[in-house]
Parts: sequence; C-alpha cells; structure tokens
Amino acid sequence: MATAPIYCTHKELKRVFPQLNEFDGKKIIYGWTYSLANWYDTSIDAYYSTNCGLITQLYWDGREVEVIAYNTTETTQLAAIFSASETGAVDVDSATSFGANDIVKIDNEYMRLTAVNSDSGNTITAATPLSNRGLFGTSPQHHAVNASVYKIIDVTADVGDATGQNEPYSFVYDSDLDICILITETDPSDNLVEAGEDFTGLVTQFRTDASRYLDSRLDPNLPKEQLKDKSGNFDYMIIRTTALIAASFMIKTKDPNSEMAASFMEEAEKNITDMNNGNAALSWQNTSDASKGVIRDVTYTGTVRPVDTRGRWSGTYDLIKVKIDTTGGAIGTATYSVWVKDGDKLGMNEGTQVVTTEVINGDYQALSGGLQIRFAGTNFDSTAAVNDTWEIEVTGFAEEVDSSSLKPIRMTRRWQ
Repeated sequence: MATAPIYCTHKELKRVFPQLNEFDGKKIIYGWTYSLANWYDTSIDAYYSTNCGLITQLYWDGREVEVIAYNTTETTQLAAIFSASETGAVDVDSATSFGANDIVKIDNEYMRLTAVNSDSGNTITAATPLSNRGLFGTSPQHHAVNASVYKIIDVTADVGDATGQNEPYSFVYDSDLDICILITETDPSDNLVEAGEDFTGLVTQFRTDASRYLDSRLDPNLPKEQLKDKSGNFDYMIIRTTALIAASFMIKTKDPNSEMAASFMEEAEKNITDMNNGNAALSWQNTSDASKGVIRDVTYTGTVRPVDTRGRWSGTYDLIKVKIDTTGGAIGTATYSVWVKDGDKLGMNEGTQVVTTEVINGDYQALSGGLQIRFAGTNFDSTAAVNDTWEIEVTGFAEEVDSSSLKPIRMTRRWQ
C-alpha cells in the first residue's frame, strides 16, 4: 500500500509560520538532587527530580537520553517482614533475577542492593549501610510478607553497558511516585534538561495531520497523485494550504481560542473552497487556454525570446522545443528551429523537426499544429543568443478542461 504524501516540508511550514519554533512543547526539568555517588564505578552517579510531571522522553542539551522502561511487573515477593529500621539481608522468594547495585522498589521505597546471596537461601542485601535505603526522595518503610519487589534498574544492562557512551547515559520515570531518575557523570543542574516530544517529530506529525485533513476536504474529483507540478513539486496552493492548517493545529494546542489560528484556518478554508469550485487552477489541470501553450525558459542568455503564441494546438499533448540556431543576433538575422513529438519522443526530446532555421522577424511566425509564435526583445538592438532554448507545453483544444466545478446534471422530463 502506497504511503500518503505530506504536502509541505518543515521549511515550507516555517516560511508560512515563522513563529514555528515558539511552539516547541518541551519543559525544563529543575530540582535535580544528588542521590548515588560512584554507583556502578567511580564515575557514574544518579540524580533524581520529584514532582516533574509525566516524562516520556528526556533531552540533555537537545540530545535524546536513552529511556529505561519502568518495570510494572513484579520480580519477586518478600518472604519475611522487612522493617523500616532493618539492615542486612532481605528474604525473598527468589533472588536469581538480582545482582549487586541493582535498584529495586518495594512498596513506595527505593533501595540499592549491595549483595545477592542465593546459595544459602534467597536473600538480597539492601541495607548495608542504611543509606542504601529510602533512595530518590523516598523513605524507609515497613514492608510486610508477600510485598511485591520490583527491579527498576538492572545495573549490568542499564548502567554497565552505558559506560563509554555519550553523556548522560539513561533515565527512568516512575509515574506512581512522579520521580525521574537520571544516570549521569555530570550535575544535570549545569545543563539544559528538558522533557517532551522531539520537536522535529512533532512538526512532522502536524504536517501529516494537516495533509490528511486537506485530503478529506478536497473534492474527490481532484486526483491526489496529480497535485504535483511537472517538476515533481506540489503546487504552492497545496503547500500553503497544508502549512496554514498545520500552523492552526499547532497554535490551538496552546490556545484553542487563538485569533491567529482562526485566521490561518479561514484562509485555508477559502483556498479549499476555491480549489473545489475550480476557481484556483492547479498546474496539472488542463485549462481552457492550454491549447495556446505555456512558454518556459530552458536556457536563456540573450535578450530576444518568445513572448506570445496564438492559435490552438490541434494535437493532444506535447512539449514543443524552440531553439536559436547557430545563427544568433538581432531580429531579422537570428534564426530558430522547432521540434514536436513523434511516435517515441516529445518535442523537447527532439522527436520531429518541423521548423528549420527560420529567420526571426518579430511578427507571428510558424510554430506547429495550428500555433504561431512571436519573438521580441527588450529594445530595438536586442539579440538572440545561440542555443537559447524554450519549451512550450500545449494541450489539444479538443481535450477536456479539468475543473471540479463542472459536474453532470441529470435531466428529467416533467409532466404536467
């Protein structure tokens, strides 16, 4: 299945909406507290911030920090009571999943394991010294038998494999206690630490949403795959309308009653109405004067060029090629040649030459297929440069004019 196109780029959206960067929704996280020093080795520490709000992604000076998934699945249970003042061994049903320096959570208390003993019974040592209890702003608590034990940070997998990576290493967010734990070597208070969604990804999503909204509002008679011009670019009407919709959507996330958002959407709605009613011509559409031809510069270095055509193209479609021959110069001296399509090539590919070294006289002269062409210069001594080339896009006068405003009407006889 083909992927639906996004009609405007990030840059094009910013040209329509220069204030785009003001809508970066990241929030700065403050209040970092030092909790664990020389944790996994002599360089890796842990900081925490409380009451920081939901964090799904953290950014350190604009760079994404690796996420440690918060474990909501019980790892094991306590096999005995563990009071708030106890130190030493903690009896659990199974200690096989734990290792020294792992961070566990029992009820609402965080602990650091200093040792694991599964040989003489399933025990984990979490309270030698007592400072390894009540970590990250929590307090030592009384824990009953069968209390759930959760392994929050596996020090080997989540910390040990981070050594040598870019700073900071990783973070985990506890949504139950609203605590963010950050593994780093550097005090986060000295850096810009933000939470939120990647802004580039966010803008891409708004551009996508706006494109799909535009798809739903455009007349189904407008073929979506033909919204591009001959160079493969989307028409500016499509680009601007999509950008206006995306900007409106973004503004409304901060201010639902914004007058600016309403103004953007009003212009977008007008553009949609114009396109649906056939009042805004898109480049792919066959207009009523397409048989007269559209002149485009391919190479133009002189001061004489085609300025007008007249007549009606009698064929179907072509890109006629017009070129100044080896005889350049002023009007009355310079010559031009013309190519149109044959069975294999369009005129721009030099299918069939139909005019050869015709002297330019400034009046309407032969082109092909019922059309004539007129050259002119900026002044009386203007000259045509050798190898200057133009394409003239033409569509036959008998071809259907594309306009979604032209719809069939069912006629019935009314009997008196």
